[in-house]
Amino acid sequence: MIQHRDVISISISDEEELILASDCSGGIGSKKGDAVIAEPETVGYYCFRVAAMECLSVGATLKAVQVLNFTSNSAWESYYSGVKKGLSELNIEDIPITGSSESNIVLHQSALGVTCIGMRKKERPFTSCHNLAHALIGTPLVGNEVITNVASVAPLSLFMDCIHHPSIIDILPVGSKGVFHELSLLLGKPLKREGVTSIQDLYKSSGPSTSFIISYKKEDEHDVRELTGRHFHSLHLSC
Repeated sequence: MIQHRDVISISISDEEELILASDCSGGIGSKKGDAVIAEPETVGYYCFRVAAMECLSVGATLKAVQVLNFTSNSAWESYYSGVKKGLSELNIEDIPITGSSESNIVLHQSALGVTCIGMRKKERPFTSCHNLAHALIGTPLVGNEVITNVASVAPLSLFMDCIHHPSIIDILPVGSKGVFHELSLLLGKPLKREGVTSIQDLYKSSGPSTSFIISYKKEDEHDVRELTGRHFHSLHLSC
């Protein structure tokens, strides 16, 4: 079992294991009762985004996507299109998509669940963790902010580039608990509030993982900044 990550690992052989990551969305869509008004395709995209980032961040290769649609039969194609958009940004468009729609009961609000299924090798290359620095890529956004500040959302394609960059040692999407919480999980130790500083709000929800944390080799900061551009925000640790 993987500790401190929002995924489940299931052993399938001596060499490989399945990785499952999920996300859900409620009250976000185009129904009158929704708290946040958004196109279903956008909702599908961001719900997929969270599950995919969690799956990929632990070193898994994405193998399938499951969509659970509680909104309506008519919303399926839009949710499907949102997932396909996310897969396209990750450059893995041949991934199968399956799922189900609630067609017996009409809900007053939109609701969606997405599960990403991946696979990874149990034996993974060891990388030295000495002399590392940390940064937040993207901006924590939630609710309507995600719709109105798209330019501040870290692109999925950039997330994938960071996963494959040789100078980036670890990566973790930021969710509703905020940067400070996720950073403590990434480092594997409790942190003091005064021990971490950034120009970004460290305690605000990052909604559908509009930002993510990276650990990288300090000596390669120039290359990492060049890769991530305006989305790069330093996380200064004094503890």
